[in-house]
Amino acid sequence: MKLGIRIKWQLLRTRLYLERLHPRMFFLPVVVFLLSTLSLTLYYTLFQYTAFWQHWSEANGNAFHFCEMNHMDELVRQPANTWSNLGFFLVGLFTLTLGIHDLKYSERKKSDNFLVRYPVFSIMFGVSSIYLFIGSFFFHASLTEFFQKLDQTGMCSVVVMVLVFNFYKIFPLIRIKGKYKSSHAIMIAFGMGLNYLIYSSLYKININILFPSLVLFVFLTSCYYLLFISKEHYFTNYLWAGVSILVLSSTIWILDRTSVVCNPTSIFQGHALWHIFNAASILFIYLYYRSGVAPLQKVIVAKEERRALRRGE
Repeated sequence: MKLGIRIKWQLLRTRLYLERLHPRMFFLPVVVFLLSTLSLTLYYTLFQYTAFWQHWSEANGNAFHFCEMNHMDELVRQPANTWSNLGFFLVGLFTLTLGIHDLKYSERKKSDNFLVRYPVFSIMFGVSSIYLFIGSFFFHASLTEFFQKLDQTGMCSVVVMVLVFNFYKIFPLIRIKGKYKSSHAIMIAFGMGLNYLIYSSLYKININILFPSLVLFVFLTSCYYLLFISKEHYFTNYLWAGVSILVLSSTIWILDRTSVVCNPTSIFQGHALWHIFNAASILFIYLYYRSGVAPLQKVIVAKEERRALRRGE
């Protein structure tokens, strides 16, 4: 039994490019998570019945339409919907830690996995997840306009990073003056630029239009890769797990939003489950990209062969 578990763990570490990493590297992020959670909990305990947000501009749209009862005279106005966001913080710390340790890896440029080869992808993904945590946590705690914007742009930020992952997988190389170069810098700049546009102006688009549009682009680019490029370079079970959890969480969101399943005073809230399941979905989607192999040299050879065919050589 122990041998079987050990073998499975070793296979998991190898598949996710974790074989050179030691569990102790997660000590600091775990401490950060626990201390942050403890600090927030302590502050909440001391100032629970303080109307801290009364002078802030209130949120609009569906902010007050969730099932959970709104405690407008308290520090945290939607407790369950607020604390359930800690999952995004945990996922963000996990991916950020992997990115930082990949950055220290001297042989990373030789890796076939683009997340290991270019750690800034993981770092940006981790930052986006933490950004989503901050926005959603304080939005549900305050129900204010400012944090509503952070919540919505945080959601878009995570999806943008997945879109960037897809674009890099599809177009890992660009040809400049007859030579192939990695497109990672362009993709990273694209992600940063799109996030800036969303925060500065595109956030004014109805979130029920903007967010599904981004998700649709992710879906289409994912299908394109699987249908026309490769079904074998990545461990797709992680992708299907992430998508399945996302579908489940979306169903729960609808049931909560329409009050089909609703108990305003319960600690078990549909929107809170939406947060928890979405955090799990984000983790599995990241692991999907972490599991991939896309050797650049083989891509270059394939591109040259296609160019030769088009020229009739």
